[in-house]
Amino acid sequence: MELTQLKYFSTLADYLSFTEAAKALFITQSTLSLSIKQLEEELDTLLFDRVGKRIYLTDAGKIFLDYARKAITDVNDGIEVLKESQHIYAGKVRVGVIYSSSVVLNACITKFTKTYPRVQLSVFYSHSILELVELINANKLDFAVTYKPANIPPLIEVKEFNSPPLCVVAHKDHPVSVRKTFSLEDIGDYPLILFPHSIYTRTLIDKMLQQHKVSVTPQLEINSTPVILDMVRTGHWISILSKDITRNNPDLRAIQIKGCVECMHASLLFLKGKRQSIMAEKLLEMMKIYSQEKHQSAEGLSEP
Repeated sequence: MELTQLKYFSTLADYLSFTEAAKALFITQSTLSLSIKQLEEELDTLLFDRVGKRIYLTDAGKIFLDYARKAITDVNDGIEVLKESQHIYAGKVRVGVIYSSSVVLNACITKFTKTYPRVQLSVFYSHSILELVELINANKLDFAVTYKPANIPPLIEVKEFNSPPLCVVAHKDHPVSVRKTFSLEDIGDYPLILFPHSIYTRTLIDKMLQQHKVSVTPQLEINSTPVILDMVRTGHWISILSKDITRNNPDLRAIQIKGCVECMHASLLFLKGKRQSIMAEKLLEMMKIYSQEKHQSAEGLSEP
C-alpha cells in the first residue's frame, strides 16, 4: 500500500466519480481505476459499490476513509516538521579550542557533522587562552574549549567538565605497548617526549610525578599534539597524554598509569549573558555526554 493510493482513494471518495476525481488528480481515469482495484485487492474488501455509472462508498470504505485521511494528514505533517527541523538544524557553529584540550571536541566533530549535515562547523585551534578570550569578546567564537583557566575577564563565563585520564602513550610496536599498566618509576627508562611547562597538560604531568616522587627530564619537549604523536609513531618515543588521544589512532596504545588517574579538566568559555544557538547547544550537549561517559570509564580504571 502506497500513500499515492490513499490519496487517490480519498479524492475518489470526495467526488464519487472516476471522471471528476481523475481530472482533479491530473491522471487518467484508467490509472485511477487500476489503483483503486489494487487497493481493494490488497485490503481484500470492496471500498466502493458500482451502480451503473455511479459509485458509492461501502461501509468498509467509510471506515477506511477516516484512517486513510489521517494517514495522509500525518505524513504531510511529518514532511512539514522535517522541513522545519532542517531549517532549524542549520547555520554555523564557531568553536575555539586549545590544542592540549581538544580531545573531547575532536571526538565529537565527526558525529556532530554526520548528525547535522546542514550545519557548518568552524573550529579555531590555538595555544593561547587569551587569544580565544579575545575572539569570544569580539563575537567571533560561540564558545571555546580550554584547560582550567586563570585570570579570566569578568565578562567570560567558565564551566568545567571532566575529560579522560592521562596515560602513557606508545606506538603499538613499542615494548611498553603490551603492558596493561605502567609504573611511573619506569618512565626514565625510555626516551620521553612531553609538552613544555607552559602547556596545561604538562602541569598535570608534573603534579602527578611529584605525587609519585618521580623526577624525570624529558629528552624532547614539543608544544604540538600532532607533532608529538608523529614522534611517538616512530616507535622510539613514549609520551604522557590524554587516554582518548588514541581513539582515532589505532596505531597507538594507551597504557594506564598505575595508582593514578589524573584527568584533564577541560573548561568551556562563554560570553556572559549570550544565548547560544540551537546548534551550539546541540554540540555542547554532545560533548557533555561524551565527557561524562569517558569520565565514568576513567573511574572504572581506578578500581583495583
